[in-house]
Amino acid sequence: MWQNRTAVPTVILSLLYTVTYVYPIYFYPVSSFTNKFCNWANNLIWAYFVIDYAVQLLLSTHKSKFIRKNVIELILVALPFFRPLRALRALLFTTKAGIRSKRRLVRSIPLMISVTAILMIVVMGAAILDIERSAPNGNIKTAGDALWWGLVTVTTIGYGDKYPVTSEGKLVAGILIIFGLAMISALTASFAAWIIAPADESE
Repeated sequence: MWQNRTAVPTVILSLLYTVTYVYPIYFYPVSSFTNKFCNWANNLIWAYFVIDYAVQLLLSTHKSKFIRKNVIELILVALPFFRPLRALRALLFTTKAGIRSKRRLVRSIPLMISVTAILMIVVMGAAILDIERSAPNGNIKTAGDALWWGLVTVTTIGYGDKYPVTSEGKLVAGILIIFGLAMISALTASFAAWIIAPADESE
């Protein structure tokens, strides 16, 4: 299958995209060459993502059904700061392919969620820093501020010492809050599945 062949390259390119996306933001200002190289790499990797989605669409027998079932995939390709999360799509596919036991797959969910949370903190932190750094009344000015904001936001703690003041920043914060709630719900469900697993051993 196409997904089998592209799973590992997708993980590698997604993580590379993460680095080239966040590096110029967290280490601002960077040299002109570094900035151009990161932009070039981002565009090249994004082109790969588009081609990957297009090939999957062409190979599918029911294209309208494929589009409906892969709306999230399309969003990951279309929205820049979501593209690194394609690594999680590839990791999840690889995990599902390599783990035949449903119980083992359930037990792998916390690790997948933890990796996703780290990526979200790094990527969304970069997005918020890029937006808020130049805001007149902004209080997220450094990489440390952005990562701390991402941590307390994704865990739904929300200390309130760092917060976005722009409309774009609030939109990014809203997305991260929703993800944090979903993450906690998934962890709770995974823990419940782990608790009841021994009762199903005989089955």
